[in-house]
Amino acid sequence: MGQHMVGWGLPRNTGRVYAYLLIQKEPASLSKIAHDLGVAKSGVSVATRQLVGFGMARTIAARGSRQLSYEALVSLEAILAARSPGANDLARMLREGAAVAPAGPRRMTLNQLAAMIQDITDELPALIGRIKQKRSA
Repeated sequence: MGQHMVGWGLPRNTGRVYAYLLIQKEPASLSKIAHDLGVAKSGVSVATRQLVGFGMARTIAARGSRQLSYEALVSLEAILAARSPGANDLARMLREGAAVAPAGPRRMTLNQLAAMIQDITDELPALIGRIKQKRSA
């Protein structure tokens, strides 16, 4: 999982922390995660913030304590929704590149790629809905 997250442009530790949270029965504190993975607590803090930002984990506050715990979220919708702004940015940059590219096959390719990314991003919610419906039948 660590190597996979590197492909997303995230640190390896972020993937390791997510994998760790996925297999835990209970939410885990920064200290426990750091101890079990043998990494610095500061690195775990950065990783959990990234995971929360991506919709892949959530923070749980213990009543009467300042200590936070974390648990993995496994909602594909949340993960894809968190990634959609990046895909939309890529499509925008491709369209901007096409606007300044010389007329011809490269401009057309950039526009087609931008349109494909936009179409996929737009269709993901409906696709997930169809898959859920199919699996619940």
